[in-house]
Order: sequence, then C-alpha cells, then structure tokens
Amino acid sequence: MKKFLNYFLLASIVTMFVASCKPDDEPFFEGDSLLLFESPEVSAADGDYALAYGVTNAVDGDHNVSLVFNQSKSTAVLGTDFTIVKGSDVLKGGTARGDFKINVTQAAAVAKKNAVFTMTNSTLGKATFNQEVLVNFACSSNLAGTYAYSTVNYFTPDTGVIGTVPVTGSVTFTVSASSNEYTVSDASFGGYRALYGGTTTATGVRMRDLCNKISLFGTNQYGDTHAISNVVVNGNKLTFRWSTSYGEYGTTTLTKSNGNWPALN
Repeated sequence: MKKFLNYFLLASIVTMFVASCKPDDEPFFEGDSLLLFESPEVSAADGDYALAYGVTNAVDGDHNVSLVFNQSKSTAVLGTDFTIVKGSDVLKGGTARGDFKINVTQAAAVAKKNAVFTMTNSTLGKATFNQEVLVNFACSSNLAGTYAYSTVNYFTPDTGVIGTVPVTGSVTFTVSASSNEYTVSDASFGGYRALYGGTTTATGVRMRDLCNKISLFGTNQYGDTHAISNVVVNGNKLTFRWSTSYGEYGTTTLTKSNGNWPALN
C-alpha cells in the first residue's frame, strides 16, 4: 500500500509539472495575467538594450504598458547616462512577453552606473514579485584567448632599419585585474624577436577594453610604455600599429580562429 501511494504521489507531481509548462518552456500559471519584470536585476552593455517584461499567463486582448524610471534609487541620470528609446509597449492578445528599449552611453557603462525601473498599466494586475528591476550598466569584454600574429614594418631606433619580412607566432591575452583587462604575453607581437634576435618578448604590458576601445598600458621589462593605434577589424582579422616610448613600433595582424572580432575602436 505504501509503495502504491508513493507511485501515486510521484505521478501526480509529474502531471502537475507537465501541465504547468507550455511546449516552448514559457512560464505558465493558471489564473490571472499578472505583470512583472522577467528578472529583478540585469546587466546592460552600452548601446541599445531590450528590457524584458511579461505576465504570468498569456493576456486576452491588447494591453498598454509603460516604463517608469526611478531617479531616487538610481546612480544614472536620464538624458545624460541613458535615454529611453521605447518607453511604452503594447502587449498583444495571446502573448506573455514584451520589452522596452533603452540606450546606454559608453561613459555610463565605463562608470558602471545603474538605473531602477518600474511599470505602469491600468488593465493588468501585478505579481507579488519582480515589480522593480535594477539595470546595471557595464561594458562587456571577451578578448581572452590565444591568437596567431603576423607582424611587419617593425622598427627600432637602435638600427634605424624597418623590417618588412613578416614575423609570425602566437600571443595570449589572459584576464587580469578585471574582466576588461588582459595581460599580454608579448606586447611586441614578435617584433622584439625580429629586431633583437633570440626569444626576446615584451612582458609586463596589459590591454584594456573599455566598450570595444582597446589600449595598452603599464611598462615592459625595460621600463618602456606601449601604445596602440590605427585599429582595423576585418572579420576574424584585427590589425593595429603598436609603438613604445623607446621609439620601437610595428604593424600586427591577429587572426581569430573561432569567429570574428568585435567592432573594436
């Protein structure tokens, strides 16, 4: 009898779970269509960002929903750090999800500002959760990896000669102090090896990616600073000119083997 009851309870639980989900895995609850944000906290990179909301059950008929910014709980300033591109939305009958759209400035993303929002609507009830959403502005960066390089037009004031034969190899970017900073295994991208011979590399230099604007900072083992300029992205190839405070420079192309580079600089 105990075994039979256990089977009965298990079957009941499975039946309730299956009945509570649609085939496309959308959340579904019996009863009223209650308005809520899909998450209480989200992260938005600079540029346009779709802020999702929904209801606990697909709506009957169309409903107008508006986004409301709460300045008192936010560090971001509307009109300065971000704009509301689409602050009202029509939730169509038979649907359960919608979105608003904001545009975050690069400066606000770099400064890690945030904005708090609520919603207004006169025809739908409100859920008891997710009535407020905290949107954290942040620049996303995903440059870590190992890339094949080809460096030409390398120069050192020691010789005054520009080398034109490509030097090839690989360089590794490793996430450093924060998610948008990387240590660079060789900030000369083979240039020192071509200029000075042996296995000489430029170490101690880091790359910073602030909203797809890359720069080199720190000093190498000789006390020289590095800079990067003339950045061009063409699919999976990233080309730039690097230079040092000592007067060395070169032009490097990095090839990405697993897709294209983001729109850097």
